Amino acid sequence: MNQAANTISTQKNPGRAVIVGLGVTGLSCVRYLDSLGVSLTVMDSRAEPPYLDTLSRLYPHVDLHAGSFDTAVAKDTDLLVMSPGVALTEPVVLEAMNAGVEVVGDIELFARDCTAPVIAITGSNGKSTVTTLIGRLAEAADRNVLVGGNIGRPALELLTEPEPDCYVLELSSFQLETTSTLNPYCAVILNIAEDHMDRYQSVKDYARAKARISQGAAVVITRRHDAIHELLTLESDTQHITFGLDRPTGLKDYGLATDEDGSWLVRGSDHLVSVAELELSGTHNVANALAALASTEVLFGDTSASGLEALRRFQGLPHRCEVIDDRDDIIWVNDSKGTNPAATVAALEGVNRPVVLIAGGQSKGADLSILADAVRRYARQVVLFGEDRNKVAAAIGRCVPLTIADDLAHAVSLAASWAQPGDAVVLSPACASFDMFEDYQQRGEAFRQLVKEQLR
Repeated sequence: MNQAANTISTQKNPGRAVIVGLGVTGLSCVRYLDSLGVSLTVMDSRAEPPYLDTLSRLYPHVDLHAGSFDTAVAKDTDLLVMSPGVALTEPVVLEAMNAGVEVVGDIELFARDCTAPVIAITGSNGKSTVTTLIGRLAEAADRNVLVGGNIGRPALELLTEPEPDCYVLELSSFQLETTSTLNPYCAVILNIAEDHMDRYQSVKDYARAKARISQGAAVVITRRHDAIHELLTLESDTQHITFGLDRPTGLKDYGLATDEDGSWLVRGSDHLVSVAELELSGTHNVANALAALASTEVLFGDTSASGLEALRRFQGLPHRCEVIDDRDDIIWVNDSKGTNPAATVAALEGVNRPVVLIAGGQSKGADLSILADAVRRYARQVVLFGEDRNKVAAAIGRCVPLTIADDLAHAVSLAASWAQPGDAVVLSPACASFDMFEDYQQRGEAFRQLVKEQLR
């Protein structure tokens, strides 16, 4: 444990911290800081936060303020630890900052206690796929890696394991807002597309939060021609590697090359693996594979034969352009993780069939207009459901037949009645799920079950 990590725990008075939000991340912060002997208080605006029973059972000595945020408590502490779901613009946070309280998140706590190299991944879409794939490629090369952050295990829980060769962390813009000293060996920014406009004033503000991942990085990997480049300020000794779906010009850059043998993932002019051999589908997943290759090769050297085989076999993650049924020449695709318009555009582009699109939910203030051209080009019919279904309908217009459904079950029934051999029925909502479901996973599982029942 480094000196910064010990700042709180080695004081005569072990220090005080207030954790804001009792979700998965908040509970991991309780575990971590309690192990350091920090005097803890937890605040949550919900009267019954999800881990209330766990907190009272395992940490009965931790004070809890539930139902509202207590400004007096937030101002009278040494450290305010934010859960990513709570905005820094909350009045309680602003008042604590004005009172001189240090405000951090779980990733900043992790950074102060981490000594192994970190590959950190962010972006609007594809983070979980790339993070998981980096882990698989590293494991295929017999490297000991721990994967977590915004996917799977919270970052602080990884510190309880023996130190690995490398940590691979998926990071959201919310987590990066409160992170200053992570200094990853390799920072990966996959893409920037409009998202979370209910939390940010502009796309540029959102992109600035993403760009924080590059602070102190030895290597920064970005997609060529992405808008994030204008917001990056890299040190002179920082190595910058790019990837994209075109032929790379730099010897250390990654991209696609097409010749008489087909399309290949390449590094410079070196052919690595044929696109035709990948079990992943869609051009967006080709870009994800390139980013994963670039990241692992930066830290571990050229990908081994076993690593390339792991890449070929990787089928992707649930709820991300996942084919859940294929019968009568109609495929059903679960892309419930498509929670913003750019993700849905990518899904439509990648299916390679006429699409019956199921979309809708909470639009999070996003500009939905980019859906119109993709729907016109790739969709045969559209069915919309959810809180902002009328907003999505207005954005799409009448370029294809469009119907409003009462709920997801009704949407699946309508889509089944329209689908023809050769079609793909795709759930790619372009919206968040919280109007009807706990999260995108629950929405995706509901879709899976509804399709099973529909096709019984």
